[in-house]
Amino acid sequence: MTQTLATQRLSPITPVAAGLLLLGAVAVGIAFGARTGLLMVVGGLFGLVLYHAAFGFTAAWRVFISERRGRGLRAQMVMLAVAVLLFFPALGAGSLFGNPVSGFVAPMACRWWLVPSCSVSACSSAAAAPRARCSQPAVVMHEC
Repeated sequence: MTQTLATQRLSPITPVAAGLLLLGAVAVGIAFGARTGLLMVVGGLFGLVLYHAAFGFTAAWRVFISERRGRGLRAQMVMLAVAVLLFFPALGAGSLFGNPVSGFVAPMACRWWLVPSCSVSACSSAAAAPRARCSQPAVVMHEC
């Protein structure tokens, strides 16, 4: 017996994933602005649609390797070629229809990251033998 769309039950993970997406979008919106938070929601929804459509680089590769059908890979190459043909001239010109166009580069990551290192105070052999292993490595914080 097949289930119709109305009788299908949602996976228990679906509300959790949606809640985490919205919570993350609110956090990003507070930290980086409402526009970026809304873009995160839009990206999450696009990802959900592509996931349920089984569209992606990995799905096409899996079909290519397991069933020897390269249609998905060819479609992806055409999609990338069209994207290059459309976006590179606009990026090169710096404007499109009178509006400035540029790449949006803004890492959404932690401000600080930890690097394990051997400090002289934590390991007395660090100064005497720089190649020696430190028994008590210190953690140093670096700004990204």
